[in-house]
Amino acid sequence: SGINAEYGFPKHADETMFPGGKVVKALIGFQNNGDKSFIVDNVEGGFRYPMDYNYVIQNFTSFRYGREVAPGVTQTFLYMFVPSEQLAGGSRTFSLVMSLNYRGEDGTLFTDSPFNETVSVYEVDEGFDTEIFFMYVLLAALFALLLFGAQYLLSSGFWGPETSEDDRNGNHWGHRLRLHPKRSSHIQKAEKYKNGTRYDYASNSSHFNAILKIQRRNFNMHLK
Repeated sequence: SGINAEYGFPKHADETMFPGGKVVKALIGFQNNGDKSFIVDNVEGGFRYPMDYNYVIQNFTSFRYGREVAPGVTQTFLYMFVPSEQLAGGSRTFSLVMSLNYRGEDGTLFTDSPFNETVSVYEVDEGFDTEIFFMYVLLAALFALLLFGAQYLLSSGFWGPETSEDDRNGNHWGHRLRLHPKRSSHIQKAEKYKNGTRYDYASNSSHFNAILKIQRRNFNMHLK
């Protein structure tokens, strides 16, 4: 038919090894050396079992073009496929077949395979994963923020004194946490022991007068 089909892998120097899970780009050249026009319908590809081409291991997406190529004209078509990651690794090999389907002006169908070779699929080493790195940085920053907040609350006395004097002397069970200690502004009591008698003094005037009367009465009794 006077058609010459060629191929090329621009980003792959080794055309027998392809990365699993990555897009592989192939360029299909269609050269019309005849005297009639042809219409390029599509390019399809897939992995087949080397010992039996009827056994398909993985089918790739078919790219449709529907482009007419006049006599003496060469056109290039982009075809892309993604080898499965499950096929990567090991010593397994596959037959990579890319088929170019086209038809003549009278509707006659033709198929040409510009690439039909045994290849392998290898695992891609991603190396340093920036997404995981930034996730760890975010977690570390969050932890540092929580630690700083807890330290600030403790240093600012938000929770009050941890222990009292009685607690340190063993006169209390456990520690007492006081959120907002309140002191009475009305009565301030002081204890004083004298001759085995306990007296309570208060800043309240009525209580103070009552205590003075009791003391005066006791003093008069002693005089009698």
